[in-house]
Amino acid sequence: MVKSLETVILSMKKIIFAIFVFAILAEAGAEGQETHVRVVTHPNEVHIYHSKRLPAGYGFNVYRQDSPGDEFRLLTEEPLTRARGSGELQSLLGEQLGEVMDFFEAESAGELWLYLQSRFLETMIAVSIFPELAESMGMLYIDDEAPVGSEVTYRIGFVNMSGIPYEEPVTKRVLLEPRKPDPPTQLTAANDGRVVTLNWHYPSVEPEDDDKVIRFIIYRIDPETGDPQPVTDEIIIRNNAYDEHSYRFISPVVNVTEQYFVTAADITGQQSAPGEILSYEIVDIELPEVVEDVDVTETTDNMAEISWTIPDDPELKGYNIYRTSDLSAPFIRLTDELLPAERNVYTDTTVAGGITYFYHVTAVNQDGLESERGPLVMVRIMDLIPPPPPENLTAEFDTVSRSIRLNWDIEEITPDLKSFILLRRREDPREPGSFSRVNFDDLTETYFNDPGEGGQGFHEGARYRYVVYSSDDAGNYSDTAMYLIEVPLLTPPDPPGGVLALNDRGLRVNLSWNASPSITVQEYVIYRSEPGSNVLNELARTHSSARFYRDEDVETGNEYIYALTSVDRAGNESEYSRRDTLFFRNTTPPRSVRNVQAVERDGGVFLRWESVPNDDLAGYRVYRSAIPTGVFVPVHEGLLTETEFFDETGEAGKWYRVRAVDSSGNVSRPGMPVRPAVVNQSE
Repeated sequence: MVKSLETVILSMKKIIFAIFVFAILAEAGAEGQETHVRVVTHPNEVHIYHSKRLPAGYGFNVYRQDSPGDEFRLLTEEPLTRARGSGELQSLLGEQLGEVMDFFEAESAGELWLYLQSRFLETMIAVSIFPELAESMGMLYIDDEAPVGSEVTYRIGFVNMSGIPYEEPVTKRVLLEPRKPDPPTQLTAANDGRVVTLNWHYPSVEPEDDDKVIRFIIYRIDPETGDPQPVTDEIIIRNNAYDEHSYRFISPVVNVTEQYFVTAADITGQQSAPGEILSYEIVDIELPEVVEDVDVTETTDNMAEISWTIPDDPELKGYNIYRTSDLSAPFIRLTDELLPAERNVYTDTTVAGGITYFYHVTAVNQDGLESERGPLVMVRIMDLIPPPPPENLTAEFDTVSRSIRLNWDIEEITPDLKSFILLRRREDPREPGSFSRVNFDDLTETYFNDPGEGGQGFHEGARYRYVVYSSDDAGNYSDTAMYLIEVPLLTPPDPPGGVLALNDRGLRVNLSWNASPSITVQEYVIYRSEPGSNVLNELARTHSSARFYRDEDVETGNEYIYALTSVDRAGNESEYSRRDTLFFRNTTPPRSVRNVQAVERDGGVFLRWESVPNDDLAGYRVYRSAIPTGVFVPVHEGLLTETEFFDETGEAGKWYRVRAVDSSGNVSRPGMPVRPAVVNQSE
């Protein structure tokens, strides 16, 4: 797609804005980032700038420490604030309003106020050019009582509408040494008719060596009065990244010798001494006609084809083609030799995908004179070649930070590499999920520490699949590399819940429980105590899917304690579950006692009976009642292990029964009641 110069840039001022990004961001910072302080010393005052954009009603105070260890002294009687609206801004700027409006190409003070709120970069540049604007925006304080020649520390504290500090103050220690900018050097000139191009040298500067120079001013010496006059009202902003600078303008006269010099100005408006005066004769020559109707398209094989309309000029000898991919850099001539005059197409085969190129064409006549530049056209060459893919992706879990460290290789880091893109998915067969992006900022290193889902770490025992691929500036993506990692289990699982032990008809104990809430459980361990002990011993192990177990190795009459634990894949074992205690008993009572005989003897009653065959028989209990259908009550404590008993309190006329009892406490059914026989004592 082709665009003209007017479409690419609105004015030369916008180009200047673009190339000045380096300088302004170096010291002033970007919105939302660190606040910087710039100090410029004049012979009688010191200008202190800060780069913070204050909200409406907020302000700043300035303090100064004259010697290390001294208290900071407040210099501002009240917090300095920015203008609260376009009306107040207009009043504060005064005569400077028109120049600031011209800088922003604003039609009114209201429109200027809107631009100041929305165009951060341009505002920061304008603040550096117009001190009155810096004061109006609450970004400048002038200390007219500073101890010039001394080393001091300034501190700027920011306050809200209530005068309460709302963030940490910023400080800057500086030697208050008055210094004007150095003048430009190596001034030269060239002209095409009335169009004069001045070139000069001014050294580039690193951000940390900020010399505060912001602009240049070109002067022409009036031949009649000898007074210097500015060549243009346009602001010529310095590009800190370059040593060589130039400016083109139209001379009001030709075929005369003019005198020019250039000065450098800092952010306070302080100018350097004049550079060397250049005397230059502007000779009017007739240049070839400008090449019009220039066009550029991308060919099917991703080359740039420039075409134009052949000028109607019999003296035309040929053409030159110029190209740049950076409007802040010089154009480079692509043609080693002139293209023939009858040719109006040129194919640039040296382009690369993903880059925007700018072209213009000039005409050259038989005298070797070159026309002015034709219309500027641009084309972006498509880039369909993907970047190299990542290789050898690995992932390792850090048990200390509980993050996953990812590493990979790549065959080559290409210049157009934009970022590696990391994706992560939890491999859960119960809830299949989708991949989510891990890094949201551009990443060009071949490693990354993943802090986990939402920065909260990872689920132990979970498996995560990682995918990494690379992307370039043209939006191409490489093949992917994958890796599957299982986060180790470090924390024991939760125990199962709701353990219940039930007697199954005196034959066995049935155990049941609820599952552990931990998804990493692989098996359950069943523990049981031995009779007469509270110590739990391992009884059996079951799969994590089991919820039931039969304990066949139990004996009636014993008390057992049961508990379970959970064990995960790593062998980590949980705490015991809630314990359940069971007294194991037989539910079948012994048979009735048979052949009970009772005889009154020696002041009591003697009883005997037939033994009851039973493996878990615990003993017998003798009962007595006054009548055969009455209530029978025991006549002794405990159980009898023998099959006879003498009731010392017994007497004839009472009725007896004997019942068997097993170790489970089961009591036999009652037999027939018997009445003691009376034995003749004389026999």
